[in-house]
Amino acid sequence: MNVALVGSNFALKGYLPVIKKIRQLKLKILCNRKISKSKKILSKLPGTIHENNWKNIFNDDIDLIILAVPPKVQNQILNYNLKFKKKILFEKPISQNLVSSKKIVQSFKRRKIKSDINLTFLNHELFQKTEDIIKNKKLGRVLSYEVLWSFKSFDLENKIKSWKTVEQQGGGIKNIFLTHVFSYCEFLFGKCQILDYNFKISNFKNITYKKSIYCILKNKNGVTGKITLFVKKKGYQNHKIIIKCKKGYIRLFTKSKDWTKDFILETYNNKFKIKKIIKKKKLNNFKDGRSNQIFTMIRNFLKKSDYSKIDYCLNAEKLNKTIN
Repeated sequence: MNVALVGSNFALKGYLPVIKKIRQLKLKILCNRKISKSKKILSKLPGTIHENNWKNIFNDDIDLIILAVPPKVQNQILNYNLKFKKKILFEKPISQNLVSSKKIVQSFKRRKIKSDINLTFLNHELFQKTEDIIKNKKLGRVLSYEVLWSFKSFDLENKIKSWKTVEQQGGGIKNIFLTHVFSYCEFLFGKCQILDYNFKISNFKNITYKKSIYCILKNKNGVTGKITLFVKKKGYQNHKIIIKCKKGYIRLFTKSKDWTKDFILETYNNKFKIKKIIKKKKLNNFKDGRSNQIFTMIRNFLKKSDYSKIDYCLNAEKLNKTIN
């Protein structure tokens, strides 16, 4: 399957190693505006050409398009693909605003365009094991849950004005981080609604951004959850999910500079005695841990005709819209 990869930063760091690892994929086009950087990469990839105009990737030789670009550009490419109907993988958020995201999802479904979105944690082995524990009621039914995620943001920390710091352009902690949390909360506990929320704001270079968000969710089966997200300046991230069940507890957590590599899953009985500890298997030696989940996403995308997690993202974007 011939691939066109569009993007320069995470495209090269997160996606390119995966494309090189999967035998069914052949990178035919690398599309970005960083010509000198791309030339060094292309010297080691015979048969791959460079393009600086994304419209030129839509040709008969390309079977799959992979996007890792800002939401505004992604919106343009996704809409352009409506007439070509190429298989396509892309990043969240779907677009820079909810109206555009809805239109894209509806149009893709209507035209039966095979696509998927990179929701990292939904493709994470230990999140999938957690979902299995909940689904099969190995600790009884879920009573409540709590999510705490403190993280570093390079752009916010260094006061860089970019799409990543502006909510209206698809950035900010709502679109970049909370979308992940809402998506995996639906994946684990069912569709969510927000009962209450609060946030704190800060400013730099005429940009007002949310530096922390707290909200209470209620899922379709009546389970309630608390979510706390905030930007931190020092130390590694702290990401943990504690799930209270009728017969015990589930704890999924990491304290690592890498988003996904070092998660640990623990289960406890009601007396807080550890029943089982599960660590993620080291399947691939990717430098960026998120590449492991990209590998899983692409592998499933190639195997399953109806494989897609776009609705999880769209539902998360709908919840994000209410936090203003």
